[in-house]
Amino acid sequence: MNLDTIAVPPTPTTGEDSGQVDTHPIPRLLKKLDELERAKEEALKQAASSAMESGMYESADFKRQVSSESLSDPKIKALMQQLREWINDVLTDDHIVVKNLCEDLYDGQVLSHLIESLAGAKIEHKEVAQSVATQKAKLTEVLNQTNYYLQMNPEFQMNPESIKWSVDNIHNKYLPSVLHLLVALARHYGIPKRLPSFVTIKVIQINKASAANPEPSEETNVEQITGDEERETYNFAARQQERDVFDTLFDSAPDRVNNVKEKLLTFSSNMLSKMDRTCGNIEEDFASGVNLIFMMSIAESYYVPLYSFTLEPDAYDHKLHNVTLALNLMMEAGIERPKCTAESIVSRDLKSTLRVLFAIYTKYKHQM
Repeated sequence: MNLDTIAVPPTPTTGEDSGQVDTHPIPRLLKKLDELERAKEEALKQAASSAMESGMYESADFKRQVSSESLSDPKIKALMQQLREWINDVLTDDHIVVKNLCEDLYDGQVLSHLIESLAGAKIEHKEVAQSVATQKAKLTEVLNQTNYYLQMNPEFQMNPESIKWSVDNIHNKYLPSVLHLLVALARHYGIPKRLPSFVTIKVIQINKASAANPEPSEETNVEQITGDEERETYNFAARQQERDVFDTLFDSAPDRVNNVKEKLLTFSSNMLSKMDRTCGNIEEDFASGVNLIFMMSIAESYYVPLYSFTLEPDAYDHKLHNVTLALNLMMEAGIERPKCTAESIVSRDLKSTLRVLFAIYTKYKHQM
């Protein structure tokens, strides 16, 4: 049966035009539904905007709200404007324009584009998420990736409390958390103009009544968003791209690479022999991170619990976790982070592996 041949019976209208016949009831119905849908969307936008302007975040135990004084603070407004302009500059090629930091970043969609542009990374599942659960799942993925890149910076490795944002806070458009995240990214990847110094935001926290505290209570906290920005380290990511002695060695004296490999391999073998372990191939034997962890354990005379890493990793994620742990142990021992990423070690990049082993050698060569 051809549906195009089915006639829709005319529907009489009522009222003044009851003598006329409406020959297009379905399109008019769709138009009415479309108008209702638009009205609903507009109402949701207004509600979301209102929540954002209040800078509010609510949990089962408390409610946090940015004070009206802070929301109108010229320094807060200037910081937000500068961050907005920076993001829009970064995302120019993606034709994305951010107008409202909290509203535009909350579901992870724009944030994923930002991280891809800044880090040169690829984040999967970039489709627009509709449900809250899907949005939070996507945002979790994006923030995990973001935190991973930020943890290349010693500030975040040595002080986990530097991470002052969470999936719930960002998704709930909580202004202080959004600012903390963007300031961290701006410092790490190098915003062209330094951020305003000593920006603070006043947060009023209302603790809800509970069995332990029958009466609700209120407290005011001041969160520091930026510090002395003239003394802050900017563009750590770019510094990772600066040339070092190994770049020169590989470019200008490739014939000496094998000599360096043999020396570092001998040093590593002597150290690992104390735990009855051997190594004969630099690219292969350190890619899992296990030997690096054991080397730090031997050098610093402590025991690394087996539950904290995978002793015989097969999965890429397990190897990545091991290498990241080893790099963190090096940082805690006072070794300046080598110019490498955990991924490059797992991927058996010779130059990166030599950098890590040389950093350990430089610190502990007189102990062996």
